[in-house]
Amino acid sequence: MSQPFKSIQISDHVHWVGAIDWEIRNFHGYQTSRGTTYNAFLILADKIALIDTVKSPYRDEMLSRIKSIIDPTKIDYIISNHTEMDHTGCLPEILKLIQPQKTFASNMGEKALFDHFQLDNEITAVPDGETISLGNMNLTCVETRMLHWPDSMFAYLAEEKLLFSQDAFGMHLATTERFDDQIDQPTLEIEAAKYFANILMPYAPLVSKIPPKLEKMGIQPAIIAPDHGPIWRKNPGLILDLYQQWIAMKPANKAVIVYDTMWQSTAKMARAIADGLAAG
Repeated sequence: MSQPFKSIQISDHVHWVGAIDWEIRNFHGYQTSRGTTYNAFLILADKIALIDTVKSPYRDEMLSRIKSIIDPTKIDYIISNHTEMDHTGCLPEILKLIQPQKTFASNMGEKALFDHFQLDNEITAVPDGETISLGNMNLTCVETRMLHWPDSMFAYLAEEKLLFSQDAFGMHLATTERFDDQIDQPTLEIEAAKYFANILMPYAPLVSKIPPKLEKMGIQPAIIAPDHGPIWRKNPGLILDLYQQWIAMKPANKAVIVYDTMWQSTAKMARAIADGLAAG
């Protein structure tokens, strides 16, 4: 029987097997008027690896996408880049179903997974910079604490120059398209900016350390695959450049006039101030 949800190939050996949440309108306390996605990725290497899972109600959608290409029980490894529930909500059920040879997380991720779920399964903590061998491919784990939880990490598939960046470089945007070049640039920039402002801006000093760290490790991604929103395959440099701008927080030549009015007299004053600013 064919599966109702299909995987989408994003590189030679990697498929998107996540879920689309068309209905969510509030996430982390801010408005998500365009919904979101919970991205999970399947690496078809000698050792088949699943990168992250999805929010619990979307387990069957993810499993259907996996089943469209392989039997889920053939997955050897699960890598948890981020333990927040929208990426691990169905993990306990998936572990029971798949029974992978190993499940990996960062040092803090291992602790967080046990705190969340009281798992019976063993979790292998991966030190910063360590490489997980998938046989014919290699996955390097990069600790990125407080982007935006203590457990956060990236995973880099060297052979395909593909960076799995968990919550960094993402956005809340539900579409039928999976890639940046399929979505108009203004929408990408608006949603990425809103996401950065609400999720990562408090940690901007820590975010600023990530590009130099990646460069020092020789990581130069041709594709960036975040856990929310589209995958950056055409122009990953765009989101990297935007993050550099937002991290710098340079003041812009703008002013915001905040006012409230009942009989329009305050509104007239606000407009006069706006005219004066514009003239200046």
